[in-house]
Amino acid sequence: MNFKVTAMSVRHAHVGLVAAIVLGMFSGCGGPDGPERAEIHGRVTFNGEPVPVGQIEYRPNVEKGGSGPQSLLFIKDGYYESAGKGPVLGPHTVKITGYTGIPKPFLDQGEELFPTHKDEVEITSGDQEVNYDFPIAGE
Repeated sequence: MNFKVTAMSVRHAHVGLVAAIVLGMFSGCGGPDGPERAEIHGRVTFNGEPVPVGQIEYRPNVEKGGSGPQSLLFIKDGYYESAGKGPVLGPHTVKITGYTGIPKPFLDQGEELFPTHKDEVEITSGDQEVNYDFPIAGE
């Protein structure tokens, strides 16, 4: 077989490539066929006061059968919410960090208020309120 490459065939190949890229951008992970995610929100306090800034990281615990993408939620003025980006269902390792919110050199979010808190949780379907009060007894 002999194929003849023309300017028209190259142009059609470029159009097809651009169409595939655009479709890929809009189909992405977590669409209607993505894993089910929980909606989570709540308050985070330190010594009874709202934590100014921080993060809550939900990472599926593969050792206990968890799978899927991790979820990173941001604490602002003692409150956080998943807003459609919550953790997938199943067992997770959770890490919570809280900061003063007063920037210092090399510490954009300020100094740590408490050591990183780690926990194991089971995420279930639905809208959930989970509040954290630090320090936690026994830590």
